[in-house]
Amino acid sequence: MNIAILDDSKEDLRQIKSVVSSYYESRNTSADICLYSSAESFFAKYSPGFYDLIIMDIYMGTMTGMDAARKLREARDTAALIFISSSDSFAVESYDVGASYYLLKPFQPEKLCSILDSFQSRHLLASRYIEVVSDRVPIRVPLRSILYADTFRNAVCLHTDAGPVRSYLTFHKFEEQIRDCPNFLSCYRGCVVNMDRIQEASEEGFLLDNGEVVQIRKRGSSAIRKAYLQYLFASDEEISQL
Repeated sequence: MNIAILDDSKEDLRQIKSVVSSYYESRNTSADICLYSSAESFFAKYSPGFYDLIIMDIYMGTMTGMDAARKLREARDTAALIFISSSDSFAVESYDVGASYYLLKPFQPEKLCSILDSFQSRHLLASRYIEVVSDRVPIRVPLRSILYADTFRNAVCLHTDAGPVRSYLTFHKFEEQIRDCPNFLSCYRGCVVNMDRIQEASEEGFLLDNGEVVQIRKRGSSAIRKAYLQYLFASDEEISQL
């Protein structure tokens, strides 16, 4: 588990690291934690895809946490983002960069630990895969690599980071395999999207981190977007109320 913490306050850096370190030590989980006092120092050593989790302040001098988050998403980095800020001014805007949580300072360590619990659950879920047969060859497809899935000539097409995977598995059978995966959301009949890959929600649909847009059905579109926002901020008691 690779984690980065960004904050221009030495005291806040120390406190956040202490909480995160204690959390993973108590669960016998290895966590490599790197500390940065600015977004500039972070990007000086940054490698896309290296970090699983990035925790950062909003107000950090020249490059803010929101600026840093946009730069990460422009690089198609899918790391989970947790904002910890003294102000809720950017809480709504954090939706646009796919932030998982927004916590206000001063925070209670128990709340951050609860957020880490939610992150760990999602992280373990992302390590799962499904087995399908494509071109008569059985293959394993990691769930985290699936951007969305839709029907293709009475079969299913998985749109993945490596390209489309077509299988003569029925869409119903595919849905059964992901039934216990809360990160998949139905956009319309015969199409589900991986909410962990959504970068932005709009009236047109969901903008994914690879630049594609998945349309959502017009009837019930508000309920679909609401379901996404509820997933995005699943632990409302641990997160600032918007």
